[in-house]
Amino acid sequence: MPVRFRLAGLSLAVLVLAGCGAYTAYWFHVAGQLRKGVEDFVASRRAEGWRLEHRDIALFGFPAEIGLDLGALSLATPAGISWASDGVRLRVPGLDPMGPLLELGTSHQLALGDGWRGIVTSAGTTLRLRVDGDGDLHAFAFEAGRAILEQPGAGPLSAERLAITYEWLNPPDPGHEKPSAHFGLEARGVEMSLPPHLPFSRRLDLVQVDGRIMGTIPDEPPLSALAAWSNAGGNMELDRLVVEWPPLTLEADGTFAFDPALQPLIATTARVRGWKEMLARLVEAKMVEPGMASAAEMLLAILARPDPQGRPTLTLAVTLQDGNLYAGQVKLMKLPPLPITPPGSGAPPS
Repeated sequence: MPVRFRLAGLSLAVLVLAGCGAYTAYWFHVAGQLRKGVEDFVASRRAEGWRLEHRDIALFGFPAEIGLDLGALSLATPAGISWASDGVRLRVPGLDPMGPLLELGTSHQLALGDGWRGIVTSAGTTLRLRVDGDGDLHAFAFEAGRAILEQPGAGPLSAERLAITYEWLNPPDPGHEKPSAHFGLEARGVEMSLPPHLPFSRRLDLVQVDGRIMGTIPDEPPLSALAAWSNAGGNMELDRLVVEWPPLTLEADGTFAFDPALQPLIATTARVRGWKEMLARLVEAKMVEPGMASAAEMLLAILARPDPQGRPTLTLAVTLQDGNLYAGQVKLMKLPPLPITPPGSGAPPS
């Protein structure tokens, strides 16, 4: 073999080894910085009165990714909001440190103060983050598969898939005229418990929400931030709301806000299909007299208009106020309140 080829091969080997050495140094440097960042976060939260526990951090993933395994993790805020997981791992692609992924485990215990308690099990839950060049969080995407919520005094609530996205749009800006964030929620295959005498399906095929956060939520503890944002006039613009609850389909847009007790206020314009089939179910369940159902069907047929696909569609206002759900002026049902105690109502700071 000519000398020049041996020298070229040797030079290439040196370059490869140098590159491998440089990447190895980079990997351990970033892993060390990530571990320090987690340790600093834990220390700062504990200094603020949080309880936060995890096992010794273990590194994994070399060379393709940089991973930190925190094992079983539990945290609780001074207000008593708590979460515990059977295992948390942080995964950072080796060549894309701005897109870390948190694996949040398969079993979760949740609590809101001394009130609500719940256990969520799933096939897996993940939280993908998007960080900008300054290290600030720009967006996140949460996803859970085959999630089941169990809580005292209520039947299980499950979803085949749950996905939530959130993206910050603007730097902090006073007032509530401009959107500060965009959010999306999608739940598929939702199964819920209902009284056996009701003629409604236990399954919602789809719940989908897309909207914008109007006004900036302040950088404060969760409940204090929510109350301050709401009191300043903050609300959510619901650009699209879809509920597929066979035989009913609802598409709506409107606004969502909170009252002073941090209970929901909803005002939407909804387009409803499948009401004829629902009336038939109510008659079959002997909840509505056949004559009354026929009269209602005739009236609704007069009010309905075809949608772009030619399907009869009823347009009406759907609102939620003081815990009461209304369709137009008709009160449909009373909903249970959210298990939230506003700051200053005898609760410790959140």
